[in-house]
Amino acid sequence: MATPTIQKQLASMEAKRVKSQLENTLTLAKAESYTRRENVLVCLSDTGGHCHRDGNNALLLFIDKNDNNDFDAEIDSLLTQISLNLKYSQLSLRVGNKRHYTKFWGNSGTPRGHFGHIKYCPTVAYNTAMYLISFSQMGIVKQKLNENHPTQCDE
Repeated sequence: MATPTIQKQLASMEAKRVKSQLENTLTLAKAESYTRRENVLVCLSDTGGHCHRDGNNALLLFIDKNDNNDFDAEIDSLLTQISLNLKYSQLSLRVGNKRHYTKFWGNSGTPRGHFGHIKYCPTVAYNTAMYLISFSQMGIVKQKLNENHPTQCDE
């Protein structure tokens, strides 16, 4: 078993890794949708591979060929799949209308009407990282720390 100092370091490393993965994937979604001129969806997936706003299994970036707003491996075009491997935290996607995905529109490359954030919350006491990765209507992606933008992780 790892010592408390090592556990804190591992939790901190996970928080930084996930931040980078989320920011890079959302930025890639904007670029891919605009370049391809196709709508691109981003979602967190559950263990069954389906989009779920509280999914902690993987981060998916795909073209939804059948327009059902969910990932279907046999039909949709998967652009990126990132295994999250969360050990010290959980993620939650918060987008309008309680959607399980966010859509970057092909005609503009922006998540018009699908803006929101992904919340990073600790699941162990020694992980103190709490933040939001927000994406605006213009597709601007940025981290918002708990001190300035309360995550409400503890509720």
